[in-house]
Amino acid sequence: MARVTGNITFETSDISNDAISATTLLDNDKLQHLYKAFTNFDLAIGATPVARHEIVYVADKAGTIRNFNCLCNDTGTAASVTFDLKKNGSSVLSSVVTVTNATSDRAVVAGTITTSTIAIGDVISIELAVSSSTGMQGPFAWAVIEENGAPT
Repeated sequence: MARVTGNITFETSDISNDAISATTLLDNDKLQHLYKAFTNFDLAIGATPVARHEIVYVADKAGTIRNFNCLCNDTGTAASVTFDLKKNGSSVLSSVVTVTNATSDRAVVAGTITTSTIAIGDVISIELAVSSSTGMQGPFAWAVIEENGAPT
C-alpha cells in the first residue's frame, strides 16, 4: 500500500463515510457537533402549562440552529399556548408556534427559523406563553443546534 505524505486537498464529495476506517482518529475540530437543547419548563408530563422562559443553551462555538419543535402531551379541551425560540432575547422564528386543543395530543409542531446563525456566547432560550390551558398538559420544546469545531 502506498502512503502519501504532505497536504492533499479533496472536494467534500471525494470522501465518503466508508472511506474512513472506524479506528481512524479525527480531530474534534474537524467535526460538526449536534446538540438537542430542550425544556419541559420544569413541569411534569401531567402538569398544566404556565408561562415560563427558560435558557436552554449557550454557544461554545459558532454554528447553526437546525430546527425548532414543540408539543403538548395532552392538548386539552379549550387551550392555546405559544412557544418562541430566542437568541439573546430576540425571536429567531418567523412567528411563534401555536399549539391549541385542535392540535393532536403529542403532535410535533415545527417552527420556521429566520435567523439560524449563532456565535460564541449566544444565549438560546425558549419561551412558553399561555392564553388558556383548560385540560392541556405536558408542554415540551427543543431546538437542534450544530456547532462547528471542538467542544470546549
